[in-house]
Amino acid sequence: MARTEQDIEKLMAEVAELKAQLEVEKTGRTAAEQMAHTLAQFSANGSEQPTGKTLKVKVCVNPEERDAKKQVWTEIEFPTFAYRIDIPVGSGISLSTNGREYYHGETYEFTERGLADIKSRVARCWDHEKSIHGDNENAYRQQRGWREAKV
Repeated sequence: MARTEQDIEKLMAEVAELKAQLEVEKTGRTAAEQMAHTLAQFSANGSEQPTGKTLKVKVCVNPEERDAKKQVWTEIEFPTFAYRIDIPVGSGISLSTNGREYYHGETYEFTERGLADIKSRVARCWDHEKSIHGDNENAYRQQRGWREAKV
């Protein structure tokens, strides 16, 4: 059975198309594998997890300029992270930032700057809880008596 040149050209075109599809799938798979590896690293320590998304934020390039008309603004993409709010009972049910409530037990998406801020506030809530109900901060300090003022 002899094949014509047209049949060979069709088969070669089909092979080229299949190779291109395979390359796209390989690229997608390796990106997904990298994301899975990153998620596994972050979930091991129970911290934030990268979402793989980015958020465009307008940033002033020359913030020292006082004249608003002369300020130069540009858009920068920041990666986002998923973070679960875990605050103690004494801190209430939520943390409020710029009129937005972040409720205990819920997971929210933050940029790096927002994540640093919210993690700091959660840590301060836990420190406050410890100072009231938990660890004795003065356990290893030598007790001193109060001096009476001499008149």
